[in-house]
Amino acid sequence: MDPLYAGGEGVPQQLPTFLGNHDIGRFSTFVRKANPDASDAEQLARVKLAHSMLLLLRGVPTIYSGDEQGFVGDGHDQDAREPLFPSQVAVYNDNRLLGTAATTASANFDTAHPLYRHIAALAKLRAIEPSLRGGVQRVLNADEEPGLFAVARRLPEGNRGPFIDTIIAFNTSSKPLKANVMIDPRIEVTKSLWGNCAQPSAPGTLPVEIEPFGTLVCAGAVAVQ
Repeated sequence: MDPLYAGGEGVPQQLPTFLGNHDIGRFSTFVRKANPDASDAEQLARVKLAHSMLLLLRGVPTIYSGDEQGFVGDGHDQDAREPLFPSQVAVYNDNRLLGTAATTASANFDTAHPLYRHIAALAKLRAIEPSLRGGVQRVLNADEEPGLFAVARRLPEGNRGPFIDTIIAFNTSSKPLKANVMIDPRIEVTKSLWGNCAQPSAPGTLPVEIEPFGTLVCAGAVAVQ
């Protein structure tokens, strides 16, 4: 669909992308309401996966303040405006946050919070790897049911050296995933950028193994003699 934008494929890369905000509410709230019987660990894993998608797929990622501290609101607008500073608002302070025993009654600037660390690591990878910021995106696989979603990000010719594509694969299911991703047949070797990437098993075929709600990022290149 990206080529259909006025201005071409580069335009969507300039558009802000987000999981939630004060208007619609926090993504963590949606996850908890949609999966009320899921454990805290599963809810946290789902929110981590969403942030992986936010920071690795095309667009300008926009993170709502407090999401990195595991804030879970009661709804949208006023129910999603919890501050990082200590709050005196009862309907905020009774919220059960993700990934922490803290509440909004105390300050929340925890750089050790699992979501903070996850987002920071992804932001560092995005800063290092140009294709994650400016590469044109094409979908390689999209299961209709929870499972494999994979894309390739590609820089223009002359800007990527021996590398052809950055291959990003997500497991959107609650079970471990093993599958083959169809890639550019010129790719002969891969380099692991996030997770453990296998080597192509045949021209145009990359085997992947991904944990539940996990992410894999592989730089695919021609072999350098």
